[in-house]
Amino acid sequence: MYLSIKTLRKEGDDLKKIENHLGDIIITDRYIKSLIACTVTECIGVVGMNGFGAGQRLKSLLKMDGSEKGIILKTNADGELIIDLHITASYGTNISTVAHSIEDKVKYALESEADIKVHRVNTYVDDMKA
Repeated sequence: MYLSIKTLRKEGDDLKKIENHLGDIIITDRYIKSLIACTVTECIGVVGMNGFGAGQRLKSLLKMDGSEKGIILKTNADGELIIDLHITASYGTNISTVAHSIEDKVKYALESEADIKVHRVNTYVDDMKA
């Protein structure tokens, strides 16, 4: 049984809270983004993640916390997660295959590690490198 995300507030707030008899488990958007980043960079055909928007580009120029680069989290009306990823792909790889691989691996990682249902993963290829 998947727990849905109730709300996704401003950056840095709690993404999900699970209460049980031992206490509270809080999953933050920073953890989700680092899990996604590790999963995506392990995929064949992905060279790296690209910063998207002025805030992420500024952080990357200042060498601040690069684990969140290129990852945008949103929720739909049902509380399911929608993920936008901005990547650099390896030249000569089949982009469709890379995108499907990323989608499958990210969904599996979030569902198995954080018990979060993912509605959609959008992959944007911003650059190609040899």
